[in-house]
Amino acid sequence: MRRLFLRRCLLLTAGLSAGLAYPLRALATAYKEIDWEELIPDGWRKQVILELARMRRFANTEDGDPKAEQAYAKLKKTWDAAPIVKSMLGKKVRIPGYVVPLDAERMQSSDFLIVPYFGACVHSPPPPANQIILIVPPKGTRTRTMDAIWVEGVLGEERTFSEAGTSAYVIKADRVTPYR
Repeated sequence: MRRLFLRRCLLLTAGLSAGLAYPLRALATAYKEIDWEELIPDGWRKQVILELARMRRFANTEDGDPKAEQAYAKLKKTWDAAPIVKSMLGKKVRIPGYVVPLDAERMQSSDFLIVPYFGACVHSPPPPANQIILIVPPKGTRTRTMDAIWVEGVLGEERTFSEAGTSAYVIKADRVTPYR
């Protein structure tokens, strides 16, 4: 009787251990939901605010104004070189965004960009590079321009230059789903 009791205790302990291991494994593979703000280094945020304040003086100028064009070119150069948050690299993340195609044919390429707000990269200027992410989706993923989506995958660093804008991050996506 004692042996049967011990055997049952061992089986129960083994079963509980296995049951506890599953949630721990699930947590280890979970994606951390992040916000776009987390992709901007703290000190750089202040610089952007100052640059945008300087750009306000050109708000009422006419198209083609040489001083405004020069200021815009300087801003674009700074934003294309936007720094990243190195501590975020290699993390399994989940982030929402809007789809921006990489080609004029509208989604003939499977890779695409995501941006934090609707209309970014369509209107000038595009966001800073640390606010644009290149997405390498799983095979068979279907998206449309400006779809709101969730992307899950590992965040990496890669500068990608396109007509739509420059991205500083890349995610080789494990999953792309509609934003709900």
